[in-house]
Amino acid sequence: MKKQYSVPALEKGMAIIEMLAASKDALGITDIYEISAIPKSSIFSILSELVNLNYVIKTDEGKYQLTLKLYNIGMERLSKLDIRQAARPEMEWIAENMLFTVHLAILENDKALYVDKVNGPGFVRFSTEIGQTQMLHNSSVGKVLAAYMSDEQLEQAIQKHGMPKITEHTMTSLATLKVFLESVRENGYAIEDEEGEKGIRCIAAPIFDHKGKAVGALGVTALRNELPDNSFADYGSRLRDKALNVSKKMGYI
Repeated sequence: MKKQYSVPALEKGMAIIEMLAASKDALGITDIYEISAIPKSSIFSILSELVNLNYVIKTDEGKYQLTLKLYNIGMERLSKLDIRQAARPEMEWIAENMLFTVHLAILENDKALYVDKVNGPGFVRFSTEIGQTQMLHNSSVGKVLAAYMSDEQLEQAIQKHGMPKITEHTMTSLATLKVFLESVRENGYAIEDEEGEKGIRCIAAPIFDHKGKAVGALGVTALRNELPDNSFADYGSRLRDKALNVSKKMGYI
């Protein structure tokens, strides 16, 4: 699709920010040039302005790295999401009483984005974190969000990100996914059975706003042996009820 508007300087600036974010080490102007082929004069000008705005600092070695300003802006945005405030008490109850790690996700760039997390009481700590994204086809929170997208939205999302096979259980057919999503809408929860990571199972339920729109997913993550097949319906039903409590706080009737 052809862009209607284009701001080359902004595009270059964002590309440089993303390069700095992806690099473990500070980068010099030559490093950025070799990665991006952006003219060195442009790189220098953009970095100088980013330093002035406190998004980037220049090291003693003359290289550049991001400050935490973008992180703080992101956290500020998270703090304004009413869904986090509404969901937090339910998440803490689930972690304490169902004994699972709990995630809250929203749809962002056609993926499920974790915006909050409460660890379960067990010794196992899952390597998920706020700001992490999950694909729609192989995660419980992703499937829940996908279940309430239009066919056109879903197809565009899959076209954009694909359906990569992560484990032997991962769904890789859009037709199969659509059939599964019908069961999500019918049951009110989604199961992810070792589709994103071997040995891990997840269940998630939708959160609706005052307009009846699915605006989030409340999910639990557990080891396979902690979440046996015959417990799916029970835990799914309990999680659906807790997600409904959050929906009511969001004005859902």
